[in-house]
Amino acid sequence: MKDQLTNSLQWIHQVPQYYDTFLMIKPGFLHRSQIILEVFSNAGYRVIKQTQKVLSYTEAENLYIMHRNKPFFAEVCTYMASDFSRGYLLKSPYKGENHVLKESQKWKEYFRKCYTKDEMRNVLHTSDSFINLQREAKIYFLGDDCMLDEDNDICIATDKYRL
Repeated sequence: MKDQLTNSLQWIHQVPQYYDTFLMIKPGFLHRSQIILEVFSNAGYRVIKQTQKVLSYTEAENLYIMHRNKPFFAEVCTYMASDFSRGYLLKSPYKGENHVLKESQKWKEYFRKCYTKDEMRNVLHTSDSFINLQREAKIYFLGDDCMLDEDNDICIATDKYRL
């Protein structure tokens, strides 16, 4: 078990060698997954890894930590923990961090224009930096054993996963 977790931790840090894009389809929009993935695939993205889960409230807090002082923080965390969402690690066809991030943001905005129900229920999320990509990937692919560091800034593995 420890070897498997060690391999998972090592793998998740291989940005951008194995993957360079995190995509999350939010609760209530999983029925849009096929069309979203088709568009990303047609644009040259490859799915490297995917998972479907109901986030815990703590995981949702970690996912949206950059908004912790905003009035909608508790509501978005409750929403994200309310039902299944789906996380994807993708490899984009683009080179360079800025180009990779710019293109994934472009597709996020496209789908939000098509399917958004309201400001919070806006179909999907993509990472806006490689640092956030790693933090968000840990939440989806390492689970509840991810917690905030002492400054409440980044998601770190708990002691049982330390190498």
